[in-house]
Amino acid sequence: FWEMGTTGPCGPCTEVHYDATPDRSGAALINQSSDQVVEIWNNVFIQFNRNEDQSLTPLPAQHVDTGMGFERITKILQGKGSNYDTDIFTPIFDAIRDATKARPYGGKLDDLTDTAYRVIGDHIRTLTFSLTDGAVPSNVGRGYVVRSVLRRAERYGWQQLGTKEPFLHKLVSVVVEHMGAAFPELKRNPEKVREVIYEEEQGFLRTLE
Repeated sequence: FWEMGTTGPCGPCTEVHYDATPDRSGAALINQSSDQVVEIWNNVFIQFNRNEDQSLTPLPAQHVDTGMGFERITKILQGKGSNYDTDIFTPIFDAIRDATKARPYGGKLDDLTDTAYRVIGDHIRTLTFSLTDGAVPSNVGRGYVVRSVLRRAERYGWQQLGTKEPFLHKLVSVVVEHMGAAFPELKRNPEKVREVIYEEEQGFLRTLE
C-alpha cells in the first residue's frame, strides 16, 4: 500500500524488480539496497483518500501512477553492474576527465575520485536542464537549490579532482549533445547556460580560495 503522507491520495501498489543473481535466487534481496536485485518499475493504484481520522474514502476519479527508472532499465538492457557504467554517463565522465585532467573513472564506490565523477556527472545534468528550463541561481527557493547543486559539484572538483579554475561550464556541451535529441529544448540556448554556470563558478571559487 502506497501513501505519500499521513493524509491524501493513496492506494495499493505493485513493484517490478529485476533479479540479476546468477541463479535467480534474489527474492530475499528485494528492497534491501542490493545492486543485484533492483526495482525498475512501480505502479500505484490511486483509488482512496486517507482522511484525518485515518479512514479511507474512495476517490471519484481513480488512476494508475506508474514510473520506470530510466537509468535502471538502461543498466539492465546494457548488462552493466551500475547505472554509472552505462552510456548515459560514460560520455559525461569522459568530458569530466578531459576538463579536469583527472584519471579516468574507475567505478569504485569507496573511491573519492570516482565519487566526484558521479556527483559531477549527476549535477551537470541537473544544472543544464534546470537552467534551460528558466531556473536562476539565487539565495531563495529553487534558485538556492540550483546554486547549492552547482557549488557541491564545484567543491568535489576542487577537493577530489584538483581543479582550481572553472570547469563545469565546459561540460554543458556534452549534455546537450548527448541528450539533445530526446530533449530538443536543451539546444535552445546552451551558450546562456554555460555563461550562467561560468559566472557562478568564478564567484564560488573565490570563496573557496
